[in-house]
Amino acid sequence: MDPRTKLIIVMCLSTLGLFFSDVYKLSAVFVIGIIVSKILGGNLYALLVRIRKIMYLLFFIVVIQSFFTKGGSPILSIGDFNIITDIGLEKGLGYFLRVLIIITSGVIITTSRDREMIQGIVQFGLPYEFAFMTAVGIKFMPLLVEEFKDTYTAIQLKGIEIKSLPLIERFKISSYILTPVIASTINKGKKLSISVESRGFRVYDKRTSLVNLKFCNIDYLLILFTVITTFIAIYIN
Repeated sequence: MDPRTKLIIVMCLSTLGLFFSDVYKLSAVFVIGIIVSKILGGNLYALLVRIRKIMYLLFFIVVIQSFFTKGGSPILSIGDFNIITDIGLEKGLGYFLRVLIIITSGVIITTSRDREMIQGIVQFGLPYEFAFMTAVGIKFMPLLVEEFKDTYTAIQLKGIEIKSLPLIERFKISSYILTPVIASTINKGKKLSISVESRGFRVYDKRTSLVNLKFCNIDYLLILFTVITTFIAIYIN
């Protein structure tokens, strides 16, 4: 499948995620995203790991929504304070499902090679600089995760058990984690800048490429079906 087709599918899924507010409709969009990513050969195990890591976000959003949303029947309360209400639960689930749709969209995009995805963005008519910036951002994310893990492990090797510390101490420790990661990221950014400049980046107005993407019949059918279905769903909603 052409990577541009995948980009259009992702844009349609994200658009539906923004337009829908009903939990059932958002769940349907999320399930469709999982099915599409599975068909395209996405790594569903990595998707499940990411979802498991952000489960605490669901509880946090539900509590915040319950605090600041008026009305609703209390589900969990302490005295006169409503910790969780039915409206807060519904809105929290809606926000959480939108996050899951974005993560699923990322899995769909990763089923294409970086070079093809860059070429797809360029052939959409966007500047090459934008495509290059997107590719660099995708490449840098795993490096940042590794930097966080290494710094976290280094602190634990010094005999500090972060999970057992009080909340205020955890905030202090977080500065020792963030500072080296940010410094390392800035250094890598400088080296990358020097590297691309030394290779003559943006010397010419136009770039040539060995990769030339072409739509096939299945791409046209999928794009037509996806766009029409999205417009119909938005109109009905």
